[in-house]
Amino acid sequence: MKIAICIDKSGGTLFNNRRLSQDSVLRQQLLEIVGDNKLYLNKYSAKQFEDQSKLEISENFLDTASEDDLCFVENAEVDIAKVSQVYLFHWNRAYPADTFFEFDAKALNFKKIQTKDFVGSSHKKITLEVYIRK
Repeated sequence: MKIAICIDKSGGTLFNNRRLSQDSVLRQQLLEIVGDNKLYLNKYSAKQFEDQSKLEISENFLDTASEDDLCFVENAEVDIAKVSQVYLFHWNRAYPADTFFEFDAKALNFKKIQTKDFVGSSHKKITLEVYIRK
């Protein structure tokens, strides 16, 4: 499966079980990445999307997604061994966080294939890094 996850400068993803930030341009980017397919996510993450027609919403979305499906992960535990591709969105700020995404690409046998900066609705700079498993 493929995952998309947002982290701050220190790798933080959540604080007190809440997302650190959200961004409408990032959500648009996610929908462009999935194209005609569905974006897999849970109810918590789906609340951010006004149009839910391209969403596959399930609390066990990480178990039901196939190898080619993209899962937007915010407050779920990921088994990185099942992941073939990572879309890592970096916020350009550090927030208080108590949950982190530990991702050592080299140690986990991933290689970076793309880096892209874009201006978000809430951040002047968001960096997307795309990794694939070697």
